[in-house]
Amino acid sequence: MKATKSTLSDLRRLRAQSVDGTPPVAPVAPRKPDPETPATPPAATALAPDDLALFRQAMRFVQPLAHHGRRARRNTRRDPDGLLRERRVHAQGEEAQREPTPVRSRRRPPAAPDPEAHEFLQAGCGTDLLRGLRRGKWLPEAVLDLHGSTEDQAHERLDRFVATCVEHDIRCVCIIHGKGIGSRHGTPVLKTAVRLHLCRLQAVQAWVQCAEPDGGAGAVAVLLRLPPGPGTP
Repeated sequence: MKATKSTLSDLRRLRAQSVDGTPPVAPVAPRKPDPETPATPPAATALAPDDLALFRQAMRFVQPLAHHGRRARRNTRRDPDGLLRERRVHAQGEEAQREPTPVRSRRRPPAAPDPEAHEFLQAGCGTDLLRGLRRGKWLPEAVLDLHGSTEDQAHERLDRFVATCVEHDIRCVCIIHGKGIGSRHGTPVLKTAVRLHLCRLQAVQAWVQCAEPDGGAGAVAVLLRLPPGPGTP
């Protein structure tokens, strides 16, 4: 501190005065507080003139610190407005009425299958299945030709065919339904019926329209969902 040097010089001066015969100023003994007498505030305590002069001499080099005012502690975290509103209502003794939270679904509802589409993916399956079918990752191991069948016959034959393939662990098959060029009204009947029916079967994971050398718009390559094996959890 800046007052250390001054304090030592004052002590030396007092010691020198005592050696010269000048009586030093005796320290004032602290008074014991009287329980019946009210305590005097520190600011109102009177000092002896010599003590006061000595104190001012010792503190003459001391400089007060700069005062920047009282700063409030910054709160970087703020509760949500809804929680603050509930606390305010609870403090007032009223019952808080919570607004219903809107329920949002992350999954979009499955769209209706489009028979004119060139591909289909069952809900919950990855898009890599369609990519693998288009690139020929799975080759058809069985073929079902539905030419000459009615719509009801095509549904029945398709159900039996798919069940048999799943039972024999056949993953990829080819369904030939024709392009409907020779239909009575000029619109394909089996093409629409077969593709819609494939979209409803749980065993069907995906299907894509075949390339022109393999039948084009008259056939689809279907990827089936096989049951888990004995070692599969």
